[in-house]
Amino acid sequence: MALSGSADFSLNARELITKTLRKLNVLGLTQALDADEAEDCRVELNMMLKGWQRSGPHLWKKTEGSVTLTNATASYDLTATLNPLRILSMRYRDTAARDLPMRLFTREDYFDLPLKTSSGIPTQYYFDPQRGAPTLYVWPVKATITTETLRVTYQKRLDDIDDLSNDIDIPQEHFDVLEYAFAERLLDEYGIEGEVAQRIMLRSQALLQSAMDWEREDDTLYQTDRR
Repeated sequence: MALSGSADFSLNARELITKTLRKLNVLGLTQALDADEAEDCRVELNMMLKGWQRSGPHLWKKTEGSVTLTNATASYDLTATLNPLRILSMRYRDTAARDLPMRLFTREDYFDLPLKTSSGIPTQYYFDPQRGAPTLYVWPVKATITTETLRVTYQKRLDDIDDLSNDIDIPQEHFDVLEYAFAERLLDEYGIEGEVAQRIMLRSQALLQSAMDWEREDDTLYQTDRR
């Protein structure tokens, strides 16, 4: 048989919830998913996925973006642009498209600055991940801007599951991790114990460890040639 030639398999919330409840022997093979139960599971799934962000930055959620600078401005609301969970690194890009790495301020370091509007090329930044209003502070501030920007490496937030038809915002290689992790999370919800619970927990932990190993970037080793 010929290969499909595609690699776009996806999993939506309804499919995951159905598979998970069947794995827990809560839902029969021919039984339809109850609407109230599905909604409870959707909320629980959202909570689990949001919690997973704490173990990041996940490689598939690392991305690049830019912040458009404005004259003599020290702070930028990133809600409508990047809306990052975390900023991992930042560069100041000048008019010749040259990047200057910037250093991270702690919150105390930034707010202890005596003059936050000092003029100059931005060399340091502080990211304040406030709920609903993530804000970037830069120092010093550029008095006049032409085409200069800030280039940002950041961790994107996982998309919410607002509807059961929504695809889940994780890569294909982690679908099995998600299924067993969600099954483990629901053990208490359904009061499942004994051999079934033990089997699911062991499988979940093994898959999660495999996923964490996969999520590490390859190291590059530079070695001098001794002659």
